[in-house]
Amino acid sequence: MSADVILASEQGADVLKRLASPVSRRAYLILFALFSAGLCVLPLFVSGYIVTLTVEVMIAGVFASGINLLTGYTGLVSLGQAMFLGFGGYGIAIGTALLGWPLWISAPVTLVIVAAIAAPIGAICTRTRGVEFLLITLAFSQMFYGAAIKLRWTNGSDGMTGIPRPDLSLIGVSADNPTVFYYYVLAAAVFSLLMLWRIVTSPFGSVLVGIRENERRMLSMGYTVANYKIGSFVLAAVICGVAGILQSQYTYFVNPDAMSWQMSGEGVLMVIIGGANVVLGPFVGAAVFVVVKQALSMITEEYNLFFGIFFMLVVAFFRSGVLGSIGTLIGKRQ
Repeated sequence: MSADVILASEQGADVLKRLASPVSRRAYLILFALFSAGLCVLPLFVSGYIVTLTVEVMIAGVFASGINLLTGYTGLVSLGQAMFLGFGGYGIAIGTALLGWPLWISAPVTLVIVAAIAAPIGAICTRTRGVEFLLITLAFSQMFYGAAIKLRWTNGSDGMTGIPRPDLSLIGVSADNPTVFYYYVLAAAVFSLLMLWRIVTSPFGSVLVGIRENERRMLSMGYTVANYKIGSFVLAAVICGVAGILQSQYTYFVNPDAMSWQMSGEGVLMVIIGGANVVLGPFVGAAVFVVVKQALSMITEEYNLFFGIFFMLVVAFFRSGVLGSIGTLIGKRQ
């Protein structure tokens, strides 16, 4: 083995060890437990408006988590993840409202289809990197956005309505109740977070971090980088698909706007604000994004201008995002 390969292997191994810090894991587990406990009791102490706003934050957080896996952990910045948000919404709409399937069949079938579509798209997109990757994902997203507007069975730009929430009559409650739906979304969000945490703390996740840090070194260590990148792309798509299902159930509606590049851009902003390559980062970013945007919209019609200024301040003072900066401070104090 040459000296260059040995050096690359040693440096790559250092990259893979960065996720193994017991202090970091313990801190984030405690933070996750507090985060979950707080959300469990939240409806007991706040108004219905806050409960509804929190539902929006959690759905946005799940969507941003899918982007975080691809962008924060694999180093692939995409402006096309909203297409999978739309696939999730349209899939559940077609399955339930159009084909008459029960929700418990439509949901898993939708996610399987999302994964099946994401695999060939990922195989094409991950052959590029940097700006080229961003643009080709954007192109795919806009292609499906146009298809959603033109196709008759998606009802064009009017979208699809009548998307059902889960039938919880067996336990004596209705998901149409905002508080009940809140706990349904909370359960889905916690499950998505745990799944994401398991992915990024596994050997697979460690390889993704290695690819983000230095793809050539991982290649020199013998990893099939292309397959790992496709795997990351597919898993990210499925998580975004879950968010799409939740979003369509929340509004009872889905239209092509769910697949727009602006939606993808908002997801990327959430990741940046909360902190990339931090599991809870997208949820913190989603909370800041939704709450600040909502507050500014009630103050002025030019809220996008002021939100842009706010975002620049966050990037200037919290370069690693809110949770990323906190994690850095914790690491320095150990």
